[in-house]
Amino acid sequence: MKLLTGFFMAWGNFLTLPCPLKRWDKDLKNYMLGFLPSVGLIIGGLWAGICLLLAWLTFPFLIIGFLLTLTPFALCGFMHLDGFMDCCDAIMSRKPLEQRQQILKDSHTGAFAVVSLAFLLLGFHAFLSTAISSGLDFINLMMIPVVSRSISAANVLLRQPMGHSQYAQGTGALDQQQKRKAVFIILLQLVVYCGGGLYFAIDPASTAVVMGATALAGLISILYGKRQLGGMSGDIAGYGIVWGELFGVLALALV
Repeated sequence: MKLLTGFFMAWGNFLTLPCPLKRWDKDLKNYMLGFLPSVGLIIGGLWAGICLLLAWLTFPFLIIGFLLTLTPFALCGFMHLDGFMDCCDAIMSRKPLEQRQQILKDSHTGAFAVVSLAFLLLGFHAFLSTAISSGLDFINLMMIPVVSRSISAANVLLRQPMGHSQYAQGTGALDQQQKRKAVFIILLQLVVYCGGGLYFAIDPASTAVVMGATALAGLISILYGKRQLGGMSGDIAGYGIVWGELFGVLALALV
């Protein structure tokens, strides 16, 4: 029941789709993070399905590119995009650590966030439009949100949280045991989903490249964000998801 509750907590918290079973237990936040890969699979499946439908309806590829740029952000309520913008504002300010952390918590949107968002969306649209115009494997598109969320969730669970982060609470033995179980759940899902993706892919090598680019970009951006901001947080997790998916769709356009 705890794992089931964790799954539906993840659904309710990280998806805008109506949750079929609303559950919440504040003591199971680690399990909630543990099911982020499954949330990614739902997003990826809808992302690929919408792409397939629009292509079958012969929409112009630039319009498909726009709609596919919107889809993954809309499905998670723009949550991770908000974290990306907050981190860009803080990191690019180049101020002392304490001030960067204050900027991260500030609800106001700064110029660095706006500029970063503009280039991010241009990149997403350009890469997705290129991939669609040259042909893509829908499995590759489907796997990008799975990998990006797996990397971010594992880093939230394993790395030292920032002082003001909601994940800073709970450092007891029971909490650590729950975190280890959640990491195991993430790895299990990652193996199953990525293995299935490689099995059903048209070209497993290109699928591996897309997944590898997503994972590497996500991990590097999280490590960089953590170093710049003095610890791990939900905003940095979102920062990693967005960067991972940007490089995932770049790889999608190139393979």
